[in-house]
Amino acid sequence: MNEPLDSRQLNAFVTLAKTGSYTATAKQHYVTHSAISHAMRTLESNVGCRLLSRLGKKVILTDAGEALLQHAEHVLEEMRQARLTLNGLSKWGFRRLRVAAEIGLGQPFLTASLVKFHQDFPRLLMSVELLGSCEAQTLLQTNRVDLVLGEKPLPDDRFEFIPLFADRFYLVVNPAHPWAARGSAVRAELPKHPCILYRSSAETRRRLGEYLAKDDIVLNTVVEIDNLEAAKEFVKQTSAMSILPFWAIRQEVKAASLVALPLGRKALDQTWGCIHWRDRSLNHAESTFLKICRDGVAAFA
Repeated sequence: MNEPLDSRQLNAFVTLAKTGSYTATAKQHYVTHSAISHAMRTLESNVGCRLLSRLGKKVILTDAGEALLQHAEHVLEEMRQARLTLNGLSKWGFRRLRVAAEIGLGQPFLTASLVKFHQDFPRLLMSVELLGSCEAQTLLQTNRVDLVLGEKPLPDDRFEFIPLFADRFYLVVNPAHPWAARGSAVRAELPKHPCILYRSSAETRRRLGEYLAKDDIVLNTVVEIDNLEAAKEFVKQTSAMSILPFWAIRQEVKAASLVALPLGRKALDQTWGCIHWRDRSLNHAESTFLKICRDGVAAFA
């Protein structure tokens, strides 16, 4: 049948799957043994197959029951989250801001921007998700976030991009590296030189790949890593090089623990900003957060 399943029956079913006992399930739900038994018979009738079987005194799941259990747990968790969200929104002055950002942006200015935003909106719930190699559009499409701070994506009529700042990629080595003394890399050696690859966004990887392919350069990647700080530490302590945007190494270059070298004759620039659904106007909190980010960028620069 196509009618929706009863959430109370599903809740009892999940409990019964965990306890294996009608009596224990009835106690947890403050009902009688017969009430749970009736609910399970009704649920089996609604789905059109057996969900439960007995093994001695214990209740076990059939194959169909195992399949339903996965869906039931997911549905009940979503309902629980929905209730929490609505409870929060029912509070006076309570709203939410859901943001995703390139993980490396946290250290330069994102954390300071979030702290300032919290000071301005202390009753607002903030949810912050840090991006590694995850697609920004995927997070928006699945409604996990409302704003994404990341690199300018390929044109897409569904999304609007609001620029915050521009930056440039550099070859990064430690100060003891021979290239650091020369002030430039030996381009012919790039395909042979060990490279620490920071797995950033798909758009960054695409643009970097196209840039290197123009000179038939294939990187000799020896380490791929999602953690930006770890990537920089590899470069500091080994003879390997990496390719990173300047915002990611600004503090290390200033402290002379890393050296930034030109990537090539033609620079590889990037623009960072905010991505959101084009058909949904930014609310006051989101607009304020972007303003704070702009102020943070100005201080960071």
